[in-house]
Amino acid sequence: MCELLNQAFGVVCTKEDLSDISEATREYNVNGRVMLCDINIDGMRVMQVLDTLREDKAAGADELVPRFLSKIKYQLARQLTMLFNNIMKSGQVPAHWKEANVIPVFKGRCRNVATNYRPVSLTSQLSKGLKRLLETRLLNFLRLINL
Repeated sequence: MCELLNQAFGVVCTKEDLSDISEATREYNVNGRVMLCDINIDGMRVMQVLDTLREDKAAGADELVPRFLSKIKYQLARQLTMLFNNIMKSGQVPAHWKEANVIPVFKGRCRNVATNYRPVSLTSQLSKGLKRLLETRLLNFLRLINL
């Protein structure tokens, strides 16, 4: 069954061509003024992300359950802020954040047909939190320069 699901889900997933990705610059100039440079993440924003975790969600490949993260958020916020800022400075993302647990979810009809399942990827809650922080920062910047 695993092999059948893997073949069916493999068709759905896309492989991106990574050979033609340009190097990102660390700044953005608007009217000769640097507007978006090294993104610094503060503890208050990290706490906001931890406050919005949905405890009913599943863990990703890093096996960190949102309910657990919510329970230790006051102890975790400072270390997580340092981790996020280190990721932004180094450009290195933890390996588990690049992985996902793919779970087959039954859509209907016959249960022994692989195409009657859809893949759901369970990814790291912490990587989703960092993504949320960066999306907010980028959207605010784009609004500021009217894009």
